[in-house]
Amino acid sequence: MALDPSFAVYLYDEYTKHLQTEAISDIMAITPAEKHSKLATYGLSPPCRAVVWAVLRGMHGPLSSWSKKAKVIIHDLKRPWFKPEAFRLETGCALWPTPGHIVVLMPLSTGRANIELMPRGTNYCLPAQWEPGMVLFLNETAIRFTGNGCLRFIYISLHKSALPKVKKYRFRYYKA
Repeated sequence: MALDPSFAVYLYDEYTKHLQTEAISDIMAITPAEKHSKLATYGLSPPCRAVVWAVLRGMHGPLSSWSKKAKVIIHDLKRPWFKPEAFRLETGCALWPTPGHIVVLMPLSTGRANIELMPRGTNYCLPAQWEPGMVLFLNETAIRFTGNGCLRFIYISLHKSALPKVKKYRFRYYKA
């Protein structure tokens, strides 16, 4: 079940929405630190870092319940091993999570974004609209931006692994 592609959207609170507004204005004022074909990274500015901690705090409950259902352990739910970053995705570009990781994406825009979700190991895409008030959770699923312009978001990668299997032992009692 941990390898099954899945995605979900979650509404975030007013405090996170306020922090998101600050992060959006900060991202719009700076240029990307690194730029590749159709993908750019901004690093993680202080307003974006505040958004990351607010999102992780708000997603603790939903991710914990998902991990119990999927029978996985999320190792770094309180403090990500990989540094979260703000990215800019241009039209047609897809971003895949690293195998063995789940991804939480926080939009850095005020408008809807047309995206496609591509489950790993399949040949189909699920068209969707990503609302600015929603955090997107991806497991074994990629995101491709299909709208006009570019899509800015914070990318939080969390390490996951399957629960260890417990062997069931049968005990035999012998009369002495």
